Amino acid sequence: MVLRQLMMSIRSPRPHLGGKQSTFVTDTLPRWVDVKQPLGAEEGKALARLFETLTTKSIVRTHTSAETQRAESLAKPFSKHAAYVLQAYIDAMNDPLCILPSELRKEIQPGLFSLCRMLTDHSRDAMMVSALDAGGKVTMKTLWREYEKQRYIGRG
Repeated sequence: MVLRQLMMSIRSPRPHLGGKQSTFVTDTLPRWVDVKQPLGAEEGKALARLFETLTTKSIVRTHTSAETQRAESLAKPFSKHAAYVLQAYIDAMNDPLCILPSELRKEIQPGLFSLCRMLTDHSRDAMMVSALDAGGKVTMKTLWREYEKQRYIGRG
């Protein structure tokens, strides 16, 4: 839920919204986000780094255990939640009252690709069928096409 909220907090209200619409957008954003100065590319880069660290292998240090542990990433345990975070991104992209600036989308893209890497084919297909409307499906297909284009296949 926290990562979904972080993903939704990167939205910026569209310029020239009416008072009621502006209030509606402001009420959906966290209190620490200033509507007049929304989150920018630097925060998008930090969020992408957060998503990328989920796939980084690390060793959990404990003070009670003297046995050696092997390095593991959080990608497998988090894979069942990745679809929900991607859905929050798609909802933010398709929000009619908000925009995601292109420089922010460019900065967050590596993190989105990390989430796509965690997603199983079954989870992706289930999300496409049950969780997304027509606009969401187009956004997901575009994201997945970009992910497939940059993914290393390992041939030749």
